[in-house]
Amino acid sequence: MTQKTPLQTQMIICGLGGQGVLFITRLINEAAALMGQDVISSETHGMAMRGGSVVSYVRIGNYKSPLIRAGQADVILALSENELLLYSHLLKDNCQMYVNMPRGKKYCSINATRIAKELGTHIITNLVLLGYAAGHTSFPIDYNMLKKVLKHISPDKVFAMNSQALEEGFRAANTDQPGALTSEQSALLTKKG
Repeated sequence: MTQKTPLQTQMIICGLGGQGVLFITRLINEAAALMGQDVISSETHGMAMRGGSVVSYVRIGNYKSPLIRAGQADVILALSENELLLYSHLLKDNCQMYVNMPRGKKYCSINATRIAKELGTHIITNLVLLGYAAGHTSFPIDYNMLKKVLKHISPDKVFAMNSQALEEGFRAANTDQPGALTSEQSALLTKKG
């Protein structure tokens, strides 16, 4: 276990049923724990089986409840722009936003669905987005810890594909290829503190 400076981070992960919100929530939770952080989370997934909205609340640090109040979230990972809009009231003004969508918006976005399909299946879109977020220095969870947890919790038959999806997202955040940050997007992610 790696001990890191204690974090105080509140994160929203949202999408639709079947997009893997709960899987990446588990990855983040376990990676934060491996980093020596306290973590508590909760999810809402009432109509998930029918493609309804799914949201997870992850609080890393000294928190007693998993729920995040309006205007308090530091980070959001949105597997669709519609879900971002649905949960935007929970975000701080200077929060980090990682969104699965075509580029060209004011927040940090990547077409994770396109990349996942190029890798063979849209099912790994969630991991492309998570890798993309982890490729930014401001993201609170260490990429190597995510990879370690992914190896531990992925079934053997899909580990290689899952790992490649995480890596492709990470690479997109760190290159000039489609998906990389513009200087304006980087400025939006820089926390003033």
